[in-house]
Amino acid sequence: MYSAEVLSQLRSLNWLTQEFRRVPADSPEGAHIKSQMEAVRARLPNSILSYHDRLAAGGRVSAAEVSRENCGACHLRLPRSLLAELVLPGHFSVCPNCGVFLWSGESSLPAGNAGHPAGRKGNRP
Repeated sequence: MYSAEVLSQLRSLNWLTQEFRRVPADSPEGAHIKSQMEAVRARLPNSILSYHDRLAAGGRVSAAEVSRENCGACHLRLPRSLLAELVLPGHFSVCPNCGVFLWSGESSLPAGNAGHPAGRKGNRP
């Protein structure tokens, strides 16, 4: 399974877990969400799934988006080397503080490079 697909499945599983906590477990909606969770779980590698389960057992998410160079879960400022790795297509990593899987969004680009192709500043060609 490709890393982008693993990350997508983890994101789905986190969202479904939050939705499942929101509804009564014995309701029709709860049963539907539970079946969706099981389908997503079946697509994840066992090692990733067991890591997710350990974090979820403590009520934590297992994946978070980087926000303004910080972990989206614990808000720790992340090292530039980790940020540089995360902006590569299909890459994700683990927060050195809280241990959640991290992925990069548009907001995680270093401030000097945000919105400028190839890190160029200004309007020069």
